[in-house]
Amino acid sequence: MNQASDFAEALCQYVDEQLRYQDGEYILGAVRIIDARNHLFAAMPHQNTDEGADIYALRDLCHINEDTMETESDINRALCVARNYF
Repeated sequence: MNQASDFAEALCQYVDEQLRYQDGEYILGAVRIIDARNHLFAAMPHQNTDEGADIYALRDLCHINEDTMETESDINRALCVARNYF
């Protein structure tokens, strides 16, 4: 594995963890990337995507699983974010 794919997997795990705390049909909040190389993230409760500040809305990092109809992290979107750092 390379740094970009390791980062994307870590970001997806973090997003999935944040989704567990969501209790409605609307995905709220964002994740701030503090240190991409060390996979350090922070939750932002009321933030939209601001790539210049390394903040990404959770809804922008997810997709709907067609089989289960549940929201889950999207590895392809996480890999797109990884390109900003690696």
